[in-house]
Amino acid sequence: MAEHLTRLELDEWLSGLDGSGRAERHVADCPACGMIAERMKQARASSLAQPRAKAVLARLEEKRARSARPWWSWGVPLVTALAVGLAMVVYVPRGAEDGVRLKGTVALWLLSVQGAPVQDARPGEQVTLAVGTGPYRNVLVLAVDESGAVDALWPGDGKASGTVEPGAEVRLSPALEVTPGSVALHAFFSDAPLDVEQVREALTARVAEARAKGQGPLEVATPEGIGKARARTLLRVVP
Repeated sequence: MAEHLTRLELDEWLSGLDGSGRAERHVADCPACGMIAERMKQARASSLAQPRAKAVLARLEEKRARSARPWWSWGVPLVTALAVGLAMVVYVPRGAEDGVRLKGTVALWLLSVQGAPVQDARPGEQVTLAVGTGPYRNVLVLAVDESGAVDALWPGDGKASGTVEPGAEVRLSPALEVTPGSVALHAFFSDAPLDVEQVREALTARVAEARAKGQGPLEVATPEGIGKARARTLLRVVP
């Protein structure tokens, strides 16, 4: 398979700017890029649903409509392009300052040694956790295995969540060695530190509830009410 698409290429495809059809064909044949594209679609829809995003786009359209100068015909694609950009961010208050600042949405995924997204891996392979931190500076990642056991995955030690750079895509070190058995990964994001044991207990309780309903541990949804935001992904471990 050809090299994975970059996020910029995926963004151009999702925005209807890829006239060659190359990205569409690649996404159809590449589960890893398809997963990222779907996550970007969800982020786009969520951000554009925000009231502030709608207000900004409405003001841009109003300015375009007021202009009678012929060379402003580029205003229509400009508004479309700005809509694309707004779709990839969420709005976070600036505190006492007027206006908003733009931050990326939260996300969780796995990368291979070569930096490609990973959904399936074999025992012994090395993978790296990566997160989109959004506006948050505290992250905690827990793993649920096929037996229902819940373990803290990152940070690897300590009693609290780890700190990261807000508004960034961050690789969480060190790399992890894949062991037999698929796992569901749950990431929790917060402004303040999260207590590892409290989060573990909440996720363990959710696993028990799922089992009572006949669901498997890997199907458990990430508990709400912990931190400010959540993300989830699944690593399928194949023989």
